[in-house]
Amino acid sequence: MEDHAAEMLPEILPESRLISEQNAELARTNLHPDLVYLIEYKGKQRILNLELQTNEDSDMAFRMLLYHVELFGKYRLPVISMVMYPFETNIPEPVFREESGAETLLVFQHRVLCLWTLEVEQYVRRRAVSMYTLLPAMKGANAPMLLQAVEEMEQEYKGLHLARHLVRFRTILRRSKTLSEQDKQIVEERLHMYDSLLDEDPDIQERVAKAKIEAQQRTILIFVKARFPALAEIAQERIVQLNKLDELNRLTEQIAGAPDEDTARWALKTFAA
Repeated sequence: MEDHAAEMLPEILPESRLISEQNAELARTNLHPDLVYLIEYKGKQRILNLELQTNEDSDMAFRMLLYHVELFGKYRLPVISMVMYPFETNIPEPVFREESGAETLLVFQHRVLCLWTLEVEQYVRRRAVSMYTLLPAMKGANAPMLLQAVEEMEQEYKGLHLARHLVRFRTILRRSKTLSEQDKQIVEERLHMYDSLLDEDPDIQERVAKAKIEAQQRTILIFVKARFPALAEIAQERIVQLNKLDELNRLTEQIAGAPDEDTARWALKTFAA
């Protein structure tokens, strides 16, 4: 959400107003909430925990309970817990129940927001530009409407600020389940003109570089598990120490070409030394 949380939160949670963003670290649970905000909700201060979930997680209700309890303990304010699902998927029951026989010990319920059930027209009609990056996932989205949204984002944002909106817009566009492939292609062609602008964004390039490193680390693990399963745990520990793509590429070649387990072990120790 970056600096658009103040505009977006009232759209996501009506009657709310942003006060400040909180960087919550829940040390006791070793969990990291996606977005935590101090808000005013119906005239009173509250904590909003907003999680982004792209697929089904059978433990979601329990995880939200952990967040809820820890955030309440940290801020001593009522916590509004919400999960946003951008793409259509099976939604687990948003309720955690702890029972002992016929006795119910605890019931906790979180809110759910499914983007694909929201009507895209309501945001375009009101020109809620801060929400436009989410439009490709919404109900009723089509190429003409999304092209109009891109034009309005051009008017609202400039330079790298616009580029970052378009990166998120394109990411959701490509994964959308509400758009036809033809509509996706039409909008993608319109976005190609911004490729050079995106290339200039250092933040985006940093994310791309990080993604490449993580992908190469996963590739090494796949090779190791397939050829030398006994080294899988060692590989997991070693590759996180490597953050240069050229080193990871060379290590991939070494593992792929290793004639035996001892050679592969030597390669892992040498590159991570």
